[in-house]
Amino acid sequence: MNQDEAEIHRDQPKKYKIYIGLAPRAQPFDESIDSLMTMIRFTQNAGIEVVLEKVKRGYPGWQNSGPLVTHMLKTDATHSFSAADDMLYPPNTIIRLLSANKDIISGIYRKCYSTILQPANYCTSVEEWQEKYNSRGVFETQYCAGHTMLAKREVFEKMIIDYPEVAYVTDGYPDEIHYGLTLPFIEDKRAFQDDWAFSIRAKRSGFKIWTDYGCRCKHYCYDFLGFELEE
Repeated sequence: MNQDEAEIHRDQPKKYKIYIGLAPRAQPFDESIDSLMTMIRFTQNAGIEVVLEKVKRGYPGWQNSGPLVTHMLKTDATHSFSAADDMLYPPNTIIRLLSANKDIISGIYRKCYSTILQPANYCTSVEEWQEKYNSRGVFETQYCAGHTMLAKREVFEKMIIDYPEVAYVTDGYPDEIHYGLTLPFIEDKRAFQDDWAFSIRAKRSGFKIWTDYGCRCKHYCYDFLGFELEE
């Protein structure tokens, strides 16, 4: 057992249950799916139950998360992990994020730009980013990064009460109520997209958001790339 796994005791296998929601594209990357399944096996080997659900059919943007929130809350999962099929996840991603014991926490990855290296994670300056990157530490942040977000169940339980106006129904699931917690919105002439819109709602519900700069994933740009140039 390595140091990350040691944080999760094998004699308490039912203490945590991770619900992984995935909204696959029409042609998912095989490498990404392989890394996702490796991460799941690694997590299960640490004695943690994992449930993987693929959305019934892909919806554009923010609607991907709506049915996944509803379905997660029908289980006894303690946490939700937001996955994507254009990422490469280190095997210990969930274990590492879980061991931090935060309301909402993300790893780091770059935006899918092939010509520039720009983090998807929020930071106020390049200098701040570099300092946190070098430290490999866990820091509170203003916005989460959706492709690696691990959140506690109570985050969603409280948010669907706090934001009844984002409840909706869709043709794909006519008998279910879904929750657009990642629904984009405009405020003070600024547009907030999926994960940042979710972050603002979560903070207003009283939750803190964190980033683990040691949890480093690769995102597909023209290849699966990380922050190699930073090292």
